[in-house]
Amino acid sequence: MLANVSEKSYAAEARYTNFYAGNDIAWSENGEHFYCLNGAVVNQVDVQTSQIVCSFGVSGSSENDSGNKRKSNGLDDVEIDEDNIYCFAISREHLITAHGSGLLRLWELNTQKLVKLWKAQHKGPVVRIEFSTCGKLICTSGGADATLRLWDFANNSCLCALKDFPGPALLLRFHPSPLKREIYAVGSDNTIYCWNYDTKTLLHKMRGHISQVTGLSFQSAAKDCNQLVTVSRDKVLIVWELELESSTWNQLKVIPLYEELEGVTHLADGAQLLVACGNGKLLQIDTKTFKIRDLLIKTDFEISRLLYCCLKQQLGLVTTEQNILIYDVTADPKETEVELCKQLVGNNDEILDMCFLGDNDRYLAVATNSKHFKLYDTEQNMNCKLIAGHTDTVMSLAASHSLLISVGKDCSIHLWKLSHTEACHLQPLTQQSNCHTSTIGSVAFTHNGATGFASACQDGSMKVWQLSRDKREENSYSFALRYAALAHDKEVNCVTYALNNKILATASQDKTAKIWAAEANNLLGVLRGHTRGVWCVRFSPVDQVVLTSSSDCSLRIWSIANFSCLKRLEQECTILRAEFLDHGKFILSAASDGLLKLWNIKTNICVQSIDEHTDRVWSLAVSTGSNRFFYTGGADSKLIRFGDVTETVRNEVLDQRQEMLQQEQTLQSLLHAQEQLEKAFRLALTLDKPKASYDIICHFVRKRDSSTVRQLVDQLNIDQRLALLKHVKAWGTNSRHSLVANLVLQHLLGDALNSPQKLYNSGNLVEVLTPYVQRHFKRVSELNKDLAFMEFIVKCM
Repeated sequence: MLANVSEKSYAAEARYTNFYAGNDIAWSENGEHFYCLNGAVVNQVDVQTSQIVCSFGVSGSSENDSGNKRKSNGLDDVEIDEDNIYCFAISREHLITAHGSGLLRLWELNTQKLVKLWKAQHKGPVVRIEFSTCGKLICTSGGADATLRLWDFANNSCLCALKDFPGPALLLRFHPSPLKREIYAVGSDNTIYCWNYDTKTLLHKMRGHISQVTGLSFQSAAKDCNQLVTVSRDKVLIVWELELESSTWNQLKVIPLYEELEGVTHLADGAQLLVACGNGKLLQIDTKTFKIRDLLIKTDFEISRLLYCCLKQQLGLVTTEQNILIYDVTADPKETEVELCKQLVGNNDEILDMCFLGDNDRYLAVATNSKHFKLYDTEQNMNCKLIAGHTDTVMSLAASHSLLISVGKDCSIHLWKLSHTEACHLQPLTQQSNCHTSTIGSVAFTHNGATGFASACQDGSMKVWQLSRDKREENSYSFALRYAALAHDKEVNCVTYALNNKILATASQDKTAKIWAAEANNLLGVLRGHTRGVWCVRFSPVDQVVLTSSSDCSLRIWSIANFSCLKRLEQECTILRAEFLDHGKFILSAASDGLLKLWNIKTNICVQSIDEHTDRVWSLAVSTGSNRFFYTGGADSKLIRFGDVTETVRNEVLDQRQEMLQQEQTLQSLLHAQEQLEKAFRLALTLDKPKASYDIICHFVRKRDSSTVRQLVDQLNIDQRLALLKHVKAWGTNSRHSLVANLVLQHLLGDALNSPQKLYNSGNLVEVLTPYVQRHFKRVSELNKDLAFMEFIVKCM
């Protein structure tokens, strides 16, 4: 046990997973939570911490359930299978989800319980669902029928079915005034239909758009509201006015905006309009003069939805990459200003690379199969900033204190600097395009002060760059090519510098790793031995060795002096990344099956296996300052923080050992004094002491006190009975103990037969009964022989 105490141990401290996969998203009225659709669940996400508070849905209703079949929290007698959610809607008190099976499920927001479940009665799945303003009615639109159904869920009834329009309705809105019994729906012909659902009559048909209508906003929530605005992907905004005399909606103003429009909302008591364009622009329009003003002009984000929280006066823009940008809105009747205050990452896709930067490794830069990479503040609830600049996927990141380099598929190199005046912000310093002829797959900074960096390309080339800074201007940097080399015959997967910056290493799919002189284009040696492509190469921080990981499922440690292989460590599948830990004493490896392994270099033993990921682990980021924590990310989109729990584990093991010693001492004292034998018996079972438990049973057997033996067995729980069963198996192997073993086994088998909930593992019973059966079979066989001999004697006489 002491040997186990001294080993290194890490455990997951925090997990950051995807909470939004696109489609429906809603903002709570108080502005504290987002409700995001993610497959079979709707996640309630805290806006401040970006963490999932709870999940609504079949697979999210209970964390302790296992398997595909789960029981809902509210309806305990209904078993439900995992069922994807197509759409949802929220009110102040409830959340309604529409599932692929055609079921509608109503949840309480406060208790997260399922309170009602019924069939939607539509042909095909429900594609749009909406609560009424009062929150007591629900309107649904089916995907394969041209029908709207209105539900009174409190009375378990369908109030009406509205059929006079070409469905399905991809946009549903109730009139914001609860006194107005009207519902608006956009049909497949891009016409806006209005019904009075009390009288079930069609009131209006509003024709004007020629493409999908994406937004509808009323000027006010008053009953006499006579103006609404619609936007569409036909690049036109239409202002509609209700004429009281004819009770018809007419086009008051048609404004061409020359951009595909994705959302609209009224501000400042209806005096201003905010319109979100698909290309990321945000426009302000005065509802009286209809003057247009650009609020956000230059942006690299494509917008898919617009959300607005009146209580907090904040605007939410949802991007096509499932990121949420939150802006503080300063609105008045004349002018509106917006300021970015928060960014949430709803979906990371594959995490390709990551690195630390800043003082004490405060910030974590993460590349996620996107042209925008993320900058997380690890000390502020993982507050995130989306960094735009690349035109294609960012593949690799490298940092040196406050400087960061990003490279990717656009063949460009971008240099960034961490801002000291603004939290979680990167300043673009300089960039160069067409630095390589193909995707740049890896980049590495020099150590102990950034004086240069190296980049590796998928065409097999490597380039070494000189980095310089203008002494007169703090943020004036430039980099120039020092030399270029055709490093490998195939794709270069990794490049890295040694700690002294004098040599660097490359790893390639051509099954080799190479050592180069950093100052000149000079190949020092080739590391040959891997039978498949080499994914990663790392220099030891303390020894003159280099580490490589490969698709041949092995880690190899090589000598820099003679380039020979010193050690080989085997794993079950492709090892994608490897890093030195704890000042070169341990190796952390990440494999294609998602398994992390921690290796002791001295003993060549895997001291820990960590199974937290479900897919390939592409990246590792180890804190160089403390070496006490690291982050991992991979194809399962999970970003996980691991912390060093060696001291905690050591203390727990030592406490368990001390407690066990105390229990053993108590057991010996009780046996010696022949007191409290019931307590001693339970201690013997807990400590797994068959000899002690046998002596206690024998003590009562000698006194012919069978009732006490029966009472001892009856008072045991299931775990203690299983422990006693193991002891009986140990006793049964010796014929001298068979009497006691058979007596206890009789009580255990009787309980198993009379109480089904106390049945033991059949394998355990077989092992226990085998010596018993063998012994009695031998005894019966001997008796048969004696009986046959006696019959022979009798017949002879």
